[in-house]
Amino acid sequence: MSARPLREITVVDLSRLLPGPLAAHLLADLGARVIKVEEPRLGDPVRYAPPPVEGTSALAALLLSGVESIALDLKLPAGLEVLERLLERADVLLDTFRPGTLARLLKATPEELTERHPRLIQCSLSGWGAAGPHAPRAGHDLTYQALAGTLAAIEGTAAAPSVPVADLLGAWSAVASILAALVERQRTGRGTVIDASIFDAAVHANLTSWAEEAGGSREVGEALPLTGELPGYRLYRTADHRWVALAALEPHFWKRFCLAVNRKDLIRKHLASDAETRRQLADLFRTRTRDEWQRLFAAEDLPAEPVLSAAEARKHPQTVERELLFEEDGLLRLAFPARLDGARPRARRRFPKLGEHTDSLLAELGLDSGLRARIRRGPGVGKRFSVRRWLSGWVGGE
Repeated sequence: MSARPLREITVVDLSRLLPGPLAAHLLADLGARVIKVEEPRLGDPVRYAPPPVEGTSALAALLLSGVESIALDLKLPAGLEVLERLLERADVLLDTFRPGTLARLLKATPEELTERHPRLIQCSLSGWGAAGPHAPRAGHDLTYQALAGTLAAIEGTAAAPSVPVADLLGAWSAVASILAALVERQRTGRGTVIDASIFDAAVHANLTSWAEEAGGSREVGEALPLTGELPGYRLYRTADHRWVALAALEPHFWKRFCLAVNRKDLIRKHLASDAETRRQLADLFRTRTRDEWQRLFAAEDLPAEPVLSAAEARKHPQTVERELLFEEDGLLRLAFPARLDGARPRARRRFPKLGEHTDSLLAELGLDSGLRARIRRGPGVGKRFSVRRWLSGWVGGE
C-alpha cells in the first residue's frame, strides 16, 4: 500500500474550528488534495486560537498544515461561481455548517447538488445532526458530551474532560464515512450524502455506560467500574504529589500487583467496590514517589503508568520512537496515528496563509481575467489578532 492512498482524491473543505479541519487534515495525511475555502476577512477562526507563536496559532498549525487555502466570499455570486468550478473537480465536499445553511448558500439541497455532481461525496459534520429537536441549536464538545452521558460517570461529580472527545471522534467518524463512500463510489459510480454528527459520535463513545445500564440506571456522579469504582482501575496520588494510573483489571494482573506490594490480603478484593478498599489503596500509593512506582510497574510488567503532562508525554521514549510528533517552523505537527506498510502517511508540512493559493487555484480553474479580478477586489484578507474576535468566531458553533 502506498503511504498516500488518497493521492488522486480532491477534497473541498468548507469546515471551521476543530472537528472538520481535523477530518480534512487526516484525509490530507492520507494523500488527498485538500482545498480549504475560507472567508476572506478572517478565515477559519482556528487561525486565531491562542496561544500565538510568532503570529501563528499553534492549534492552526496542527490542523491546517498540508492544505491549500483559497479565500472566497460565498455570499457573493463570484465566490459561488468559483466554488461551483471547484466542485466540478472535487471528489468530496466537507462542511460543518448547521443543517440547512449550506443549502441556503448554494441555493441547492444535497439532492439537487447530487444531480449536478453525481460523483460528489457530500459530508456534513454538524453538531447535532440534520434531524432531531436539537438539530438547529448551537453546541460545542462539552454540550455534546453532556447530553450523550459521557460526563456523568466520573466519581464524585460530573467534571469537564481534558480532551474534546466528541469533537475528535466526530472527525474520525466523518473520515470513516468518507472512506466508505469512496469505496461505494467505485462500485456504483455515484457519491453519497453523509449526515455525520458530533453528538452521534459522543453517544457511540459512551458504549461502556450503555452496557452498564443493563445492570440498572446510574446517577450523575456515580462511579462505574472503569471510572473509579474498582480499586484496581483508578488514578492514585503518590508521595511526591504526582499521579499514577493503575489498570490491573484482569485477575492475574491484580494478583501480581498485590504480591509485588506485599498485600496478599487485597487479592480477594479484585472486584471490590467499597470505599474502604479504595482508601487502603490510596494510602498505599502515597508511600512511594511516582518514579518509584514507575520502576515497580516496569519490573512486574503491570498495566500501570505514570500520569504525564503533555510536555512529558512528548518526550517519552515511546512517543519519540513512534515518531508521532515533529516540528516545522518551530511549531508541532501531528503524524498520522498509524503506519501503512511501515510508513506514516503525512501531508505537506507547510501551514498556508489565509488565501495563499487563491490566485493559483483561480488560474488552474481557467477562470477569465474579469472574474479573477472581481474575486481579488473582494474584502481585505486577514485582521489583527484579538482574543475577543477569536471567541466571537468560536463560541456558538456554526
